[in-house]
Amino acid sequence: MTRLLAAAGLALFTTGPAAAETATDSELRGTGDLGVVIERASGSVALIDTTARTVLRHVGGFGDLSHASVKFTRDARYAFVFGRDGGLTKLDLLTGEIVGRVIQAGNSIGGAISQDGRFVAVGNYEPGGVKVFDSETLALVADVPADYEKADGSIGQAKVVGVVDAPGNRFVFSLFEAGEIWTLDMSGDEPVLDKHRDVGREPYDALITANGRYYIAGLFGEDGMALLDLWHPEKGVERILPDYGRGEERLPVYKMPHLEGWAMAGDLAFFPAVGRHEVLVADS
Repeated sequence: MTRLLAAAGLALFTTGPAAAETATDSELRGTGDLGVVIERASGSVALIDTTARTVLRHVGGFGDLSHASVKFTRDARYAFVFGRDGGLTKLDLLTGEIVGRVIQAGNSIGGAISQDGRFVAVGNYEPGGVKVFDSETLALVADVPADYEKADGSIGQAKVVGVVDAPGNRFVFSLFEAGEIWTLDMSGDEPVLDKHRDVGREPYDALITANGRYYIAGLFGEDGMALLDLWHPEKGVERILPDYGRGEERLPVYKMPHLEGWAMAGDLAFFPAVGRHEVLVADS
């Protein structure tokens, strides 16, 4: 029996490297080495090896990438590309091939993947609202219109910005024209929507802190920002940094400074000062 076990162990030891030698580079490449670069002019994505610093291939067929963003699955196998034409495209980083694509709106602005990886949510400018898809099949799971009541009592449809994923399989997003922040809970059998109104004029983008607790929306229509404590949503939305720029003439804004491109680093937070040639540095 000892000799049999020893022989089996030797066979296992020797077949491993032999099998590895017959494998191709693509089969052995780890997803942690891979990344993508959006090639907006050609509507393609460059798949890159970040260790070798080489372009593995250029993948076409992504549509309008003039304002694209990317989110990765938890295992880093797939990248979801959100295109400006409303396209949601799923790219397999190991094979370098598109494995799913759906035109889900007329104009989208980004999205997020749920904590458990089952859902991918897309925020839309046109016709507004959020759509949630099964991350495996891209089948539609939930459709949440961004309808809101205007001052005159009529119903409007807002652009959705600042879509992030939060702990507990929740998505959080802002409604630009409505001045509202909504949370969409996907943890149960049915989606549950919670609305926070009057958070400030024209929230234009947002970020979530690394611990998943605070959602911060920048306000384009006024000074300051809106903060929602996701651990205590019953407290409502708090206004922070309300006095920056007060009394100063505002400069024209030609390009929206998105908050997700800024940072929370240690004890400091870095925010764009809308209408000023400055960056705000705040105590986080």
